[in-house]
Amino acid sequence: MGADGNRSMEDETETWYNQSVTRLYRFVYGQLQNRAEAEDITQEAYVRCLKMYKGRNGLPPYAYLRQTAQNLIYDRYRRLSAHPISNVDENRPDERMEADEVVNKLFLRDLLNKLPLEARKVLDLRIVQGYSRRETAERMGKSEDAIRGLQYRALQMLRGFMQQVEVKED
Repeated sequence: MGADGNRSMEDETETWYNQSVTRLYRFVYGQLQNRAEAEDITQEAYVRCLKMYKGRNGLPPYAYLRQTAQNLIYDRYRRLSAHPISNVDENRPDERMEADEVVNKLFLRDLLNKLPLEARKVLDLRIVQGYSRRETAERMGKSEDAIRGLQYRALQMLRGFMQQVEVKED
């Protein structure tokens, strides 16, 4: 491939990156709520996708990129979960807070998985990915009023699940 072919591939890669980076970062940040980690995961997802697609025709679709990022997030949770939380130094608040955040995120993920698929999807689009009610309605093929109601019911279900857990712990 000549210099023009390389430049074309570089242009295509840059366009692909520019069109997807904000969306991917919002997704990752929504999962982690930590700017530095979200930046690391986002960057690593692009690196891995580019390595996987090297030599193939075209670049990976956004869905592949997002799934790669999701897998990296799962890997990070697994690594953090592999270290018992009791080993966290109570005198170091940063470590304690980080461990608590991981436990809370895993707990929330378990609760979200109890929701019906449509409820999970509306919360993912509205809260995690940050889409407006109108954008969410378009993506889900529903009216904005339907999205408002679905989101309200999904949050109510989550509150109910959380209250059930609190009652069991008492």
